[in-house]
Amino acid sequence: MDRNGKVKTEAEQDPQPVKKQQVSNDDLYRRSTQYEMWSYTAESFEETRRKANESGRKAATEKFNEVFESIRQKSPEPFEKFKEELNPEKLLDLLTYEEETKYLHYYSRSIIQTCNHFKMPTQVRATAVSFFKKFYLVQSVSEYHPKNILYTCVFLAAKSENYFISIESFVKALVKVLTKDILDLEFIVLQSLKFTLMVHHPFRPLYGFFLDSQAVLLHPSPLMYDVNIDTLGSLYDKSKKWLNDYALLSDVAFLFTPPQIALAAMYDIDKRITDRYLKKVFLKEQKLEVIDEEPKESGFIKKEEPEEAEGVEPKEDKKDPQREQYETLVKTIRRCIRIAKQIPETTKEESKNIDKKCFFTLNPTRLIEKRVTKLSSPSPEIKQEAA
Repeated sequence: MDRNGKVKTEAEQDPQPVKKQQVSNDDLYRRSTQYEMWSYTAESFEETRRKANESGRKAATEKFNEVFESIRQKSPEPFEKFKEELNPEKLLDLLTYEEETKYLHYYSRSIIQTCNHFKMPTQVRATAVSFFKKFYLVQSVSEYHPKNILYTCVFLAAKSENYFISIESFVKALVKVLTKDILDLEFIVLQSLKFTLMVHHPFRPLYGFFLDSQAVLLHPSPLMYDVNIDTLGSLYDKSKKWLNDYALLSDVAFLFTPPQIALAAMYDIDKRITDRYLKKVFLKEQKLEVIDEEPKESGFIKKEEPEEAEGVEPKEDKKDPQREQYETLVKTIRRCIRIAKQIPETTKEESKNIDKKCFFTLNPTRLIEKRVTKLSSPSPEIKQEAA
C-alpha cells in the first residue's frame, strides 16, 4: 500500500534487498599478483626450478670456456704439456639440481638466523625467505652466489614491510659485506621478483581461523567438553610455530593458498579440534564417512554394479556440494602437510663441498690458475731429490 492508501500490484512491490556475497581471504588471494605470477602446480614448479638450474649451468659453462681460452692464449705451455689434466670437461664441476636445492635450503635457514640477529618481526622474516626463493626460481646459484642475495633480500624485505633499518647499520653488523655488495644487487633482485613486493603469508589467515573457531566451537555453548579458550590459544601458538618450522622453509607457499597452509598447520597440530571446526563450518554436523589419506592413483578394482530393471532409469548419485567441498579441502591440507615436511637436509661436510663447487663455478679464473699452478709445481719427491 502506498501513501495514498492504494494497494500496490505485484509488479509495483518494493524490490527485495539483494544479499551481499561475502569475499573470503582465499578469494582475495586469488585476485593478487602473487597468485597470478607465483602459484604453480607440483609439476610446473619442479620444471621451473630445473629450468633455472639448466640455465645457470649453461651460463657458467660459457663463462668458463671464455676464461679458459683467454688463459690458454696467454700461457699455452702448461696446456700443451698437461692436455689431459687441463681438459675443460674434467676441470668444470657444476652443481646438480639436487645439490642446488640443498644449497638454497641451507641459505634459507641462514635468512631466519640473520633476521633473528636483527630482531626483525615475523612478517619481515617470512617476506625475506619468500623473496629469496622467488629469486632462485628465475636465477641460479651458478650465476649469483646466495650469500649477498640473502642479505639483499633481507634488507629489501625490511623496507617492504616498513621495518626501517639504515644500510649503514645493516652492513656494519655483517662480516665481509660492503654497502655496494647489497645496493648493486637490489635492482637485479627487484627485476627477478617482477617488482611484486606484496607477499601474502598464512599468519593472518591463521589468526582469522583462531577467532572464528572461538565463535564456532565455544558459542553459544561449547561443542567439545574439553575445548575452551585456553585450548584454542595453545593450538594457535603451536600452529604459528609449525608455520615457522615447516611452511617457511618448504615450497608450500608456491603450491597452496595461505588459508590452506594455515589450516594445514592447525590440522597437523590437532586433527580432532580442526576437523570438528571444519565439519561445523561446512557440514553443519552432518555425519561423514572416513576420508582416505591419499587418493589411489592406480589399482582400482571395479565393482560389478547390479543390473537395472528394464524400463527403470538408474538413480543419479547426487553428492552434497558442501560435503564434497569439505572432503576436497581435507585432502588438500593433508597433501600440504606432507609436502611441508619434505625439507631437504644436508650435512655440514656436504654443504662445504657444495659451497666449494659454487665458488669455483662463479670464479673460473681461480679454478684454472689453481690447477695450472698445482700441475706446474714440482712434487714433494722431486723437491727432496733436488735437495
